[in-house]
Amino acid sequence: MGRFFSSFEQAWEAFLVREEPLEDFFGSFPEEEAFLTMWLTPPGAAACAEAAVVQRELSGLAGLVLTPRHWLHLSLGPGSENEVEAVRERLHGFGSFEAEYGPATCFHEAHILEVRSARFAELARAIDAQKDLAKFLPHLSIAYVEGWPPQEPSREVLASLRDRPPIRDVVSEVQLCVVPVARGSLFDPWRVVATVRL
Repeated sequence: MGRFFSSFEQAWEAFLVREEPLEDFFGSFPEEEAFLTMWLTPPGAAACAEAAVVQRELSGLAGLVLTPRHWLHLSLGPGSENEVEAVRERLHGFGSFEAEYGPATCFHEAHILEVRSARFAELARAIDAQKDLAKFLPHLSIAYVEGWPPQEPSREVLASLRDRPPIRDVVSEVQLCVVPVARGSLFDPWRVVATVRL
């Protein structure tokens, strides 16, 4: 399992010189039924459209599974149903904000859109005061690695897209979701427990 990155620049530089295959995302999940309860932000229409553009370029690459639109999300961290009202109170008056989505880059197990806004760190800390922000890199996963494919085809495609300007979209809500994470149920729709408007 590769190390966590502390910046998108570090992730991209590591990807450019990577010699070993990419790492299997799906194999890290159990075969039996399992769920995670997570705070997520759903992407807006502009972010989804940008994800679709990059996914079209990635389609056909062996060892990649494109993220279905209904599963596109930005993860803020784990949560629980008994904290909803406390989080709602802490986020009262927080306000919606703009974020930049793109360019695309690669983590060990996923191809992503970089997402940038200083307010994401504020949002994560408002949800969880103990959140470790040192390696919190807001991102939108657009494709997941299946198996251990070579990195060269992905690198060629993503390098051709690095000059693509980021798009802007509005973050206006967070959702607490129960996400099925058994290997056979990944990408199944999750159950939204609560929605908190910003």
